[in-house]
Amino acid sequence: MDTAVRFPTTPKAIRARALKLSPRMSVEKAFQAIVRNCLDQIEANESGVIKYHDVESLHQMRVGLRRLRSALGMFDEVLSLPVALRQELDWLVSQLGPARDWDVLAGSTLPRITNTLDADAPLVRVQHAAADKAMALHAAAGAAIASERYQNLIGNLERWFDERGWRAMQLPADKVKLKMRIGDFARGILEKDQQRLLKRGRKLKGADPEARHRVRIAAKKTRYAAEFFASLYPRKTVRPYVKALASLQDELGLMNDVSVADGLLRQLSDGDEQLKDGTGFLRGYLASHSRQGDGKLRKLWKRFVPMRAPG
Repeated sequence: MDTAVRFPTTPKAIRARALKLSPRMSVEKAFQAIVRNCLDQIEANESGVIKYHDVESLHQMRVGLRRLRSALGMFDEVLSLPVALRQELDWLVSQLGPARDWDVLAGSTLPRITNTLDADAPLVRVQHAAADKAMALHAAAGAAIASERYQNLIGNLERWFDERGWRAMQLPADKVKLKMRIGDFARGILEKDQQRLLKRGRKLKGADPEARHRVRIAAKKTRYAAEFFASLYPRKTVRPYVKALASLQDELGLMNDVSVADGLLRQLSDGDEQLKDGTGFLRGYLASHSRQGDGKLRKLWKRFVPMRAPG
């Protein structure tokens, strides 16, 4: 039985537009292009989240938000977002994250298991309970995006962006860095991200979920940086690098989904005695299969290690 969250009419979720940077751009101009690209992705998915509680629209808004936070982190050494805006972005993350976690459980993790098994009553009850939880959290996320707090956040971000609010907070040395060509800056970011990922990845063998999560976050940031700066380098150099990162990130993401699923299933069983048998079985099944991805992950990691960051 398909228990994925669906609605009668859904809009087309909006992915990030292709980003074109010029090697002649200053660091500041490149920052503006990247942030504009992220904000456009976030704002383009508002309707899908508010009106339709659409799974993919929420996912793409969340991706845009993650990309924005990653971009702000990349440029943090030369400009900085005001603390109040950073805190509001953290709030927005907290409004979208839970719905996405339950979407993955209800629409992906549980169907992958039950499609290989007989859908007996305890498992069906768990699937329906997970889908109900996802729908409730979508409603909450939609309310958050429709709220005055969200509108104020976007308005203040747009104002800070349009007025180049970072200039008021800068030291003279930072202003000089903003006038640099983007090439040298991008190369430094990509090399730093690569080294951070390689350092964390050395502990992948036998890693616990928390350590794998740290590697996944590093892979995600490295991929975002490579995608942001992709137009500065030959396609034949960038494409294999991004593809290897995406494969690594996807496999780590699947393993993280299993870890998150265990916690969510525990929440379901704590709230409803009738779900204990189904959730207990599913948690045991996930635990027994949690190591199956290790071999594939090691292969993907070995394939990535010798690769060099574009530059």
